[in-house]
Parts: sequence; structure tokens; C-alpha cells
Amino acid sequence: MEPKLSSVTLLFAIFMLFSISCSNSLTGSESDIIDSLAPVEDVHPITGGENVTITVNRNHTVAYFNVGFSNVRTNNVIGNGTFESWCIDWKKPIDSNNGTYNGIQLYSTDRVEKWKPVNYLLNIKNILKEKDPELSWREFQIVVWTLRSNPEFNLNKIAVEELPASFRTTDGKANFNYEKVEEILSIVKIGYKDFDYSAGTKFAVIAETPADVQTVFVVAEKR
Repeated sequence: MEPKLSSVTLLFAIFMLFSISCSNSLTGSESDIIDSLAPVEDVHPITGGENVTITVNRNHTVAYFNVGFSNVRTNNVIGNGTFESWCIDWKKPIDSNNGTYNGIQLYSTDRVEKWKPVNYLLNIKNILKEKDPELSWREFQIVVWTLRSNPEFNLNKIAVEELPASFRTTDGKANFNYEKVEEILSIVKIGYKDFDYSAGTKFAVIAETPADVQTVFVVAEKR
């Protein structure tokens, strides 16, 4: 029998790991990447991450992309290397076949309130996957799009044919599970408010790509 994400066992495990209490709402909609990086949201430009080269490749196993960083100068947030990566803007294109982008600024979401739902998700992702091995990277990416809403993303209102090709079968059907997406969103809604940015937790580092390119973030670990 397929395990359910909403099982008492799963919720208890997540509650114990992150000292969860109930919350009422998720992040609101935002119009574009400028809003996502606005000072009011307190994303932090990374000193040493002002002129980074990123290389983007498909992952499609545990994440949407692998993104390599080079030319990162020494800092206390992130270094050079290849990282699990996800995208924010589902409507814009990106070259994911060794696509290279230069002069990229990096931003940390460590302790950023509006990014708590996404960062909480990054920290429970492996727990969810262990409880339900049939979860794919597609469900997690759709949850990220829903949480960020940048641009607005409502899976109940978007036709399958509007989604990127990786989220459709060759005959035009969804190749992800709607119910599992909703279950993950429910778990995040319950748990994210009291997520604690302590040592060893994961958080997003945003790579501010050009305006006409899909914005991506990689998963970093708090030192």
C-alpha cells in the first residue's frame, strides 16, 4: 500500500525534528523577481558572490537542475561547486544543457521571513521522500512554484499544457501527482512558522539571472 504523506507517523516525525506549531497562512503572491529580491524581504547579497559564473544542467532525479558555481570568492555562506537547484519563475526559459551565465549576483535567504516556507521544505524534503519513495522531483518543484508564487502559480487554475514540457507526458497528460502536491503544501503550512535557522539547516541561495532567464536557487547548508 502506498504510504500517505499526511500519516500520523510522518507528521509526528516532522513535529519532533523542527518543534512545529500550527500556522495560518503561506506566503503571498509576488509579481516578479524584483519583488523576490526587494529590500523589504531582506534577502542578503553575498559578499564574494557578486561576479559568479553559473552552469546549469538538468538533474531530474532529486532536483530540477544541477547548478555549478565558479568564481565565488571566500565567504561564510557558500563556495564553488555543484549544487542541487530549483527554479522560481516557471514561465521563463533557461538553457539547462550546460548553459553558462556570467556576472551573476548571489543572495542568501538565511533568516529571511518570506523564504521560511521554501527553506522549511528543503529541510523536510528527504523525510517526505523516505516516507513516500514515489514522490518525484516534479512534486517538489511544483510546491516551490506554489509557495513563491513568482509569478503567480495556482495548480488548480493552470492547464497542463501551460506547464513546462518536463511536467507533461508525450500525450499531454500530467506526469506528477496532484494529491501529493497538496499534501506537501499542507505539511509545509502546518510546520514552517517555527522553523529554526540553526546550524546545519538548509536554505536557498538565489542566483540572480538576467531578466529574461528563469531565476534559480541552489540548496546551501548553514555553517
